[in-house]
Amino acid sequence: MNQRYIVPVDGSAASWTAVDVAMSLAARTGATVQVVGVAFAPREIASARSQLEPVLDERLPSEVEVELDIELGDSSVAAVIDELLGVHPGAVVIMSSHGRGRSAALVGSVADDILQRTFGPIMVVGPNVTVDDFTGPVVVSVDGSHASEAALQLAAAWAIELGVEPWIVHVAQPDGAAPAGIDVADAAYPARLAQELERQSGHLVGFEELHQRHPSTAIPQFAHGLGASLIVASSHGRSGLSRLTVGSVTSGFVRHAVCPVLVIRLPVPASKAGSAEATGAA
Repeated sequence: MNQRYIVPVDGSAASWTAVDVAMSLAARTGATVQVVGVAFAPREIASARSQLEPVLDERLPSEVEVELDIELGDSSVAAVIDELLGVHPGAVVIMSSHGRGRSAALVGSVADDILQRTFGPIMVVGPNVTVDDFTGPVVVSVDGSHASEAALQLAAAWAIELGVEPWIVHVAQPDGAAPAGIDVADAAYPARLAQELERQSGHLVGFEELHQRHPSTAIPQFAHGLGASLIVASSHGRSGLSRLTVGSVTSGFVRHAVCPVLVIRLPVPASKAGSAEATGAA
């Protein structure tokens, strides 16, 4: 499926965790890992390479093909990564997050900037992620909106690639009330989605409905209990559209999950984007 993983690093321990995640994933998929450092002046290139090479060498040799690439940027790290995605169509960015603050701060300013430039997907490695072998299920979160359900096909594709089972999970309020404008009649909602995805993919699909008030913690807890390798979510769901790229629920997944979160950003119609910017819904 994906032949290349692009992993921006800044020398921090968190960014190297993203490299470890990418290498573990590549061992399952046969992809190439491209570790990318960014220098903003020609004189900084040699220094950046000398700082990153020893740390990367500690992770080698490996059965995974790993490249170290020092790119010269003139504006931002996100701009450099965006250019690389143009050179390698279909590549997936895997990067770390600090997990502090809300929304953009939760996924980190660079990850947020990249998501604003591309429709992804981007795999975000949160502060609690532990590196595993990607043999656990893939969990996809839905909330009754078309935006959240747009992630279903992506989740199925990754599950098939990894040879694992996809699980569709919906979080309903404990009192059974659904948010305004969301047509989720009962617990049969995730079951219906699973049945349809099974028909389309030809693979078994698990499903679960959780009754908790906070999806941002309920989904990561369920994924951890299931031993999931990955959570998949769209960046716009029932909380509406926002001028911020990643809503608070998806950001909560990143902050709390012990597995990476694969985020796909959906196109926003111009008319709705203006409305969302005015309301600041996230």
